[in-house]
Amino acid sequence: MLSAARDGILGERGAMSEPASTAEPPPGAHGGARDERDEPAPESGARSRNVLVALHGRRGHLGALELGRLIAGAFRAPLHGLIVGAGPIEASEVPAHLGIAAEALRGVVLHVEASEDPPGALASATKSRGAAVLVVAPEPEELMDERLGVGRLAAGALEAVMSGVVVVIAPTNRPSTRLRRILLPLDGTPSTAASITPAGELARRLGAELDIVMVGCASPRKEATNDGPPVSTPVPFEPGTMVAPLYVDQPQHEWAAFTEEFLARFLSAIGHCPHDVATRFFLGKGEPAAEILRFAEQLASDLVVLVWHGHLEDHHGSVFRDVLSGAPCPVMVLRR
Repeated sequence: MLSAARDGILGERGAMSEPASTAEPPPGAHGGARDERDEPAPESGARSRNVLVALHGRRGHLGALELGRLIAGAFRAPLHGLIVGAGPIEASEVPAHLGIAAEALRGVVLHVEASEDPPGALASATKSRGAAVLVVAPEPEELMDERLGVGRLAAGALEAVMSGVVVVIAPTNRPSTRLRRILLPLDGTPSTAASITPAGELARRLGAELDIVMVGCASPRKEATNDGPPVSTPVPFEPGTMVAPLYVDQPQHEWAAFTEEFLARFLSAIGHCPHDVATRFFLGKGEPAAEILRFAEQLASDLVVLVWHGHLEDHHGSVFRDVLSGAPCPVMVLRR
């Protein structure tokens, strides 16, 4: 069924998958925290879908552990925890070191790295342990990185990790107890859509719904009114880019056809999103970062997915920074 609206649901596709609550817990979820020596050998392939959580400080890791369990449960993957410190720590000492109860580390495979470069250690561990997802959260007293607007450890990990997915829980984010609504902004470029496959896969495994928001590439016009078509940033100069049709405020013209084509091209053909993922399509108007944050609040999103090219100097980078630091929920960062 396709419907049309300028500031609401534009299209729907797919059906909800099996609820995430039926997913099996990650291996070892019913036991205590395990030592690194209990791991399978790398050649077994058991590490190919690991979820790695950065454990640091005294409080910042609790939200990361909770979110890591949700993602690991969805992928039926082992949940690993990495502690970066000045020296080795025995497994029995970890709860006291982190200031948490031992039960909070139930089923977590623990690793301890001695390093003066925590972000570098995270990046190295992500690569060497075959982690598909890295979850990082700040502790309340952690210094902020001014360039990215998040804690220094998360910022360093974002810039250092070139493969895998980084999920950042900023100080203003609410902890996630579920992942039912995932907000995925798209700008109409093939290069952005080509990076979103992990988001579709996660949505399918969790039985979550994808809310697609198109921002930043509607047909521009000289003057804006509250009742007129969306006003955007300049149209991206990339082959294959789609921009919103001019008459978005008149659905009878071309909007329904555009919606269907956009979802088919960018979500299915390029983004490889499974067809059984329920999807809603929205159109933002005005400044992209403000619109993404508005939809995240309005739709009560549990997770925002952003595609980042690794730079902050251009308009795309400024949008990324503003959403990353201002999102009301955790942010999954996909590198392109």
